[in-house]
Amino acid sequence: MPDWILLELAQMQGAIVRSLAAELRAGGLGGLALAFALGALHALTPGHGKAALAAYFLGNYGNISTGVRVALAAALLHVVSGFCVFLVLTFVIGQSPSISGRGTPWFTVFGYGLIIFAGVIMLWQSIRPSRSHDHGTGTITAGIGLLPCPLTISVLGFAWIQGTAAMVALVLVALTLGIATTIGLVALAAILSRCFVGKALGNYVSGFERWGRIFQGTAGAAIIAIGLYTLTYVLR
Repeated sequence: MPDWILLELAQMQGAIVRSLAAELRAGGLGGLALAFALGALHALTPGHGKAALAAYFLGNYGNISTGVRVALAAALLHVVSGFCVFLVLTFVIGQSPSISGRGTPWFTVFGYGLIIFAGVIMLWQSIRPSRSHDHGTGTITAGIGLLPCPLTISVLGFAWIQGTAAMVALVLVALTLGIATTIGLVALAAILSRCFVGKALGNYVSGFERWGRIFQGTAGAAIIAIGLYTLTYVLR
């Protein structure tokens, strides 16, 4: 992603975070809309498994309901795991998370490890076809969800300090829905692209099942490469 886009996203996120902080201090419900917008915008930034998710659904058949379910589950796991990291950092380690800091290394390693494992499952299924893709779907959902970042951790932590328990829960839901919206659009775009390309090629290419297996294997290899590259980049 170009630096100027990252800069614009960072500035927009900063403005939303400041407005959200003011709303939470005042106890206003406008903070929920801001939390939703922050989640949707935040999910556009690198490090949320969007490329791996797109490659997964390009290589595996999936319907719209599957894409929505994966997006909601991954977003909820992302937010909940971030909140758990905040609780551990604050009450066990005694460290206050920073919005500008780096993510938690062990969550990062585990999350991208699961994404790489999902790619391995896709490669294996392309060689030995299986009727079920539930294992791969669940693995990549967990891999994307277990990538909490400092911004998510800090926003939930600030809501914990400034708001009531009910407000914290509402902010968590709003953040989840915002993140799920962006991730879901990526998943749906990949699902629809596979559907349209498959129909177009199915009219001209014989042995469509074999082509689909090659496509699945290629996507699996791409997920492994994306996971390894990103993991190396964030940990260096």
